[in-house]
Amino acid sequence: MAVARIFAEETMQLLLTDLFPGARLIVAANRAPFRRVESQHGATLWQRPAGGVTAALDPLLRETGGVWFAAESGSEQDLAVPPEEPSYRVLVLGVPEDVYRGYYTGYANSGLWPLCHNLVERAHFHSRDWISYRQVNRMFAARIASVASAQDLVFVHDYQLALVPGYLRQLGYKGPIAHFWHIPWPPAVVLRLLPERRLLLQGLLQADWLGFQTQESVDAFASAAMAELGVTPCRDGHGLSLTYEGHVTRLAAAPISIDIQKIEELAATRLTQERMVKLREHLALGQEKSLLLGVDRLDYTKGIPARLEGYATLLSRYPSLVGKVQFLQIAVPTRTEISDYRRLAVSVRRRARELNRRFGLPSWPAVRLIEHNLRLDQLVALYRISDVAVVSSLYDGLNLVAKEYVAARIDEGGALCLSETAGAYEELPAAFPLSPLSSERVAESLARALFAPVEERKQRMRSLRAAVTQNTVHTWLGRVLSGVREATLIS
Repeated sequence: MAVARIFAEETMQLLLTDLFPGARLIVAANRAPFRRVESQHGATLWQRPAGGVTAALDPLLRETGGVWFAAESGSEQDLAVPPEEPSYRVLVLGVPEDVYRGYYTGYANSGLWPLCHNLVERAHFHSRDWISYRQVNRMFAARIASVASAQDLVFVHDYQLALVPGYLRQLGYKGPIAHFWHIPWPPAVVLRLLPERRLLLQGLLQADWLGFQTQESVDAFASAAMAELGVTPCRDGHGLSLTYEGHVTRLAAAPISIDIQKIEELAATRLTQERMVKLREHLALGQEKSLLLGVDRLDYTKGIPARLEGYATLLSRYPSLVGKVQFLQIAVPTRTEISDYRRLAVSVRRRARELNRRFGLPSWPAVRLIEHNLRLDQLVALYRISDVAVVSSLYDGLNLVAKEYVAARIDEGGALCLSETAGAYEELPAAFPLSPLSSERVAESLARALFAPVEERKQRMRSLRAAVTQNTVHTWLGRVLSGVREATLIS
């Protein structure tokens, strides 16, 4: 581990102990930072899901101790982690299968997820799912309340657990509560389609600090709370606060980030250099050939079909690029129990085959499609050899792939085409802007990135890297901790 990373993690530890003396960090999130699974041969294996929340909070919990609450269908698990040197607990709540399905697949991901991404025609709400959603949120709150003291800091995450702050207060918990909403908060006219909107607002307004990825989401939430609940807003030198039933909640735009030092370290290793050489050979990338890269979960919010349409338009407009440009799309399956996601996977595969029939050559496919997850070290090598990374989300809370790509480009090479409707665009305006619903505009963005002079590409990448360096996962966590402390002082 580099000195810079050690310093950043130690700084977060000191900040926690300074702002909240004697506090443990109590995290609540749907997904755990570690999973214990049994292999086919009966051996115990450990999985470590990637993600910005894990990257930020796992090092802090290792140093200070605490508990991470998560949920799964099945039996409860009480894990001492990390497995090589246990220093904190992961308590995975065992939820009955039908209840978990209603909570997670139903209300959270067939209702809240599409609604908050303004894809209202995909959103479905059923009373049985709402019952399950409330039940699981109550389970979280009850287990947290059973172990947390008023000195601890409870940090709740995302749309799956919107009711937890309110339930914790009902159970008498008096300590500080932070909640971070990772996806977009919908505008008022869209929120009105949510039958239980008032109850979700009431639950979230029992947190002391409520964070969002963008100022747009902060403003949308504040407007909804004032319109639906008649809350009292107050602006001061620290930002916006809302008072509801005597409780004050501080709102903040605090875009999450990545461990840039870790990615830069990986990018500079000899193993990465060797992997880059092998990848170039495998993909037949020569001096006059270019690689476009997309890295996404196979989710309808990511705009992958429209991205492929834009790529087809690019090749149609510039036939000289046929045989010289290739699109590598990593599309990791997710939520396959939902029919919309299964249909999306079929559509993307079909479109990739069509593009290869139309533009591919015997030794040069126009599109390569990878439908499984890659480790971060593998992704970093791909980031390094890609001429253009394409993030064409229809609507995104943030998008950490854009930041990972920039962090990996320690050579100041490459180019980023970034959707203007991804939350990350607020921080990364030096990217080549992309309008995801127009195949012509997508093609224009790709062409600008491919044909831009080397110095322009380098200048843009330098600006992007400066922005990513200023807001790392550690500075994000520092903003959260400081914000919660300020919020508790005014409440």
